Amino acid sequence: MLRQEYLPASAVPDTAHLLAQPGVLALVNFGDSCAAMAQPGVIPLGMPSLCDKPWEVIRYGDSIAERGTDEHCQWSLIEDVLCVATWIAPEDCSDIEAATEVAYGRLFRVIQAKGFPYPFRIWNFMPDINNGVGDREEYKKFCVGRQRAFDDYHVAPQEYPAASALGHHTKGAVIYLLAGRNSGVHHENPRQQPAYQYPREYGPTSPSFARATSLALRSREQVFISGTASIIGHNTQGVGDLEQQLTITLDNIKHLLMHVGQADSELSGVRVYLRRPQDLAVARAFFAARLPALVVNFIHADICRSQLLVEVEALASPRL
Repeated sequence: MLRQEYLPASAVPDTAHLLAQPGVLALVNFGDSCAAMAQPGVIPLGMPSLCDKPWEVIRYGDSIAERGTDEHCQWSLIEDVLCVATWIAPEDCSDIEAATEVAYGRLFRVIQAKGFPYPFRIWNFMPDINNGVGDREEYKKFCVGRQRAFDDYHVAPQEYPAASALGHHTKGAVIYLLAGRNSGVHHENPRQQPAYQYPREYGPTSPSFARATSLALRSREQVFISGTASIIGHNTQGVGDLEQQLTITLDNIKHLLMHVGQADSELSGVRVYLRRPQDLAVARAFFAARLPALVVNFIHADICRSQLLVEVEALASPRL
């Protein structure tokens, strides 16, 4: 199975040593930098952890990862999972629509060239996601660029994988993904309208992602849950009420897992993105009461809709 584990800074004194260990596919860094490092396999996001867990280790298989750089992308490969990351320079973020199309094109060329043409989980992090009015909002422009790339590479709506898109407060942007040799199964949530069918009010191009993607990795079915928020149908719920938004978000995840037949799965890799750092205590208490055994990383990030205070993503795996 693929695993996502969170570590404090003290546990990662040497990234090179950790990357050389068997089964370490990539290291995700929650901090203030959003720029490629010299060593492939380390992915800085530009958004800090609010609970002293600045590192995520993505583990898979038993081999030492192959790593390299192609098409201005950094990649890591273990067995049948490929991780690829690409960054957008701060000056190019001034036209996030065009830059996103170019960045996705790089990613698609790399995964196709390496024989892993099926992305099953994508993460997108960019600056100023809520800036702009109407169709000129940064997130809406990002969605147009992403859609153009999907169209360029003939990715149909039913093939859109699980994804998250968040805003940070530094410069530059990063997109990274996990891809396989075979296609996963992409799922929608009966409580929510498919994002790619949102009405025109959400922008000239609807968001291009599935609510979840499931995939058998080493013969075990895992469900990669997209960034999930307090949305029913296509409408935001609980405006201004963090606890209500948290309740609806977790209910959405619960209904999604029931829908895909994974209600008894174990959650890991849980990220709770909080718009306001001062909400940490409330959010932490909420999860401690509802899911006391769950390991959660709380991240400071802007959500794609300005009315949303929180977004949650996770990985669901069969219990061992």
